[in-house]
Amino acid sequence: MTPAQNRKPTPPAPTPIDASALENLRYIRDTIAAAGTFTTVPGKGCIAMGVTALVASGLESVPALAPSWLPIWVGAAIMACAVALFFMEEKAKAQGLSLRRAVARRFFMTLVPAFVAGGVLTAALVHHVDRNAITGLWLLLYGSGLAACGVFAVRAVLVAGLAFMALGTVALGLPASWAPAILALGFGGLHIALGVIIIKDHGG
Repeated sequence: MTPAQNRKPTPPAPTPIDASALENLRYIRDTIAAAGTFTTVPGKGCIAMGVTALVASGLESVPALAPSWLPIWVGAAIMACAVALFFMEEKAKAQGLSLRRAVARRFFMTLVPAFVAGGVLTAALVHHVDRNAITGLWLLLYGSGLAACGVFAVRAVLVAGLAFMALGTVALGLPASWAPAILALGFGGLHIALGVIIIKDHGG
């Protein structure tokens, strides 16, 4: 047997991953990442929430309605939540997603405790502290809830939450007469800005 016949065959070189395979891997990676991100925050819903807050601020500015500022804002909060849920459901349907999936449940369960804490503290303190304290409390708690939700949602939600917290901190040091304007700026202006960003960058 000749040396050439004794030589073992050379194993074939590994096949390189081509561009299409790499693209498929990127797609799989992005899909897995998206599954853990709540993308159903509705831009239109955020804008509607902002408009609701501006209406509440306008109603409070009417001298005859000013003493009723608490029921005005509580009513506005209930209306804003209802509108947000409506637009959220519509966006979820458009995306072919469900608000019952795990990441949606985490989003809501992160935000709801801030709402509950805000309601309890408002009922306990409203007759014992100045109006600016209630304003700061609302903005801080809502902002902390949004910032926590930002772990599961698009980044703009986290940024908005931090902005609410900053505004709430400022509100604590301002005169009570500034409260309507601060609430309009926060629940009105910041919500509208968040909505515009989401519509522009995250599909409505």
